[in-house]
Amino acid sequence: MILFICISGFTQTTTSEKVETKKFSYSFTGEASQLQLDQVQLHMQQIKGVAEVKTDYKTDSKSGIIYFSFVAYAPTGENESAFNAADIKVILIEAGLIPDEFKEL
Repeated sequence: MILFICISGFTQTTTSEKVETKKFSYSFTGEASQLQLDQVQLHMQQIKGVAEVKTDYKTDSKSGIIYFSFVAYAPTGENESAFNAADIKVILIEAGLIPDEFKEL
């Protein structure tokens, strides 16, 4: 019985340590106010796994880039949802911006 507890404790520790952080960027165009950019950041931070979000917007060219990190944990089951770039695209479109290029950095 003690051996079983030790083994199950060990397997839980090793699977929970499998964390991978990836960095992405998504460029966009369109006229955006600071309020719109703040709302985009807020909506992105509500996506499970998104760790940090930074927006770089140039008013003269009306274009910008969103930089963000995504923390992916080891899958724990079939219902585990993975990151989907389409979620970011929807957020940009809802903010009145035009999504351009999605990249993994």
